[in-house]
Amino acid sequence: MQLIYFSAVPWASFRQRPHEFAQWAHERVGAKVLWVEPYPVRLPVLADLSRPAVTSAQMPTPAWLQLVAPRALPVEPLAAGRWLNRALFWQPVVDSVREFAQRDAHTVLVVGKPSDLALHAMNALQGAKCFYDAMDEFPAFHHGAARRTSEEIESAIVQQCSACSTSSTYLATKLRGRNPNVLLVPNGLASDRMPAAQTDASADAAFGYVGTIGPWFDWAWVAQLASAWPERRIEIHGPLYRKPPAALPANINLHPALPHDKAMEKMTRFAAGLIPFLRTQLTESVDPVKYYEYRALGLPVISTPFGEMRTRDRDPRVVLTDKPAVERARIEQLLDTHDAAESVTAFRAANDWSVRFEPMAALLTDT
Repeated sequence: MQLIYFSAVPWASFRQRPHEFAQWAHERVGAKVLWVEPYPVRLPVLADLSRPAVTSAQMPTPAWLQLVAPRALPVEPLAAGRWLNRALFWQPVVDSVREFAQRDAHTVLVVGKPSDLALHAMNALQGAKCFYDAMDEFPAFHHGAARRTSEEIESAIVQQCSACSTSSTYLATKLRGRNPNVLLVPNGLASDRMPAAQTDASADAAFGYVGTIGPWFDWAWVAQLASAWPERRIEIHGPLYRKPPAALPANINLHPALPHDKAMEKMTRFAAGLIPFLRTQLTESVDPVKYYEYRALGLPVISTPFGEMRTRDRDPRVVLTDKPAVERARIEQLLDTHDAAESVTAFRAANDWSVRFEPMAALLTDT
């Protein structure tokens, strides 16, 4: 079979749900994949000039995957802009999609991010089986006209799809209002690429966070945690898109992004993993991959109660709190316990991407 995948992230970026899905589809059902790279779907803003540069991952292109990189002007929120992109740039992409689909009658189109190009391709492949895999509340990334356009395009895609899958309960509830066939497929981890877990006393006293510091990052929560534990370092690793609003406690240390393997190694030395996200419409839909990575490394997790994390309030290795300073006793008790090697192995097995995506196998193979 074949898979046409409109990705939310570039192939040459650190591995996320889209990469894992494409790899799983190839290994599970032998799919050859046409990966369509994302393009700007909002108007440019002045802040784009000061965004930190992110180094692309060295991702080799496997023999079973073909890349297509659309050209587009960043004018999608405008009706005239969408017409212009279709007229000037997208016909070669649609031709590539059609040509790829003609190689095998069993071709499935999967949309990983709502875009006018994805909708245009769906309409061009009349009769093709289409799915939408939502890993974020994509319209919430935008404002004004861009947000309205994203909502309209996403709604049109969902209504035309045979089925949808989502990474969070919030997204599943939202999409079921437009398509009754929605699967909840939470995020997971690649257990075969994880380093050895920490199952004894940590070699490092630091609380740590590894990931993007975006508009959703709760600096006030981190500062409160640092003030409540002045004897511990707070290590923050990642690209800085949201600067701290004021002077930070001296025990907070900021570091640039790390390659994924180095990030995993750094995490193994944390005393606890942090997920300090604000509660917004955007984070309401988030099932953070870092939760699975922290737990698969034997780390306890200290998090704000946002999105899918709220479903983990009974996990004995998780503390959810808006006010970490008042939870010192509970957090210290968490730090005094350690996962057994058997429980870490079981967690990895239960949350591997291969297990996560298995309910979708029938969606890809049924004719």
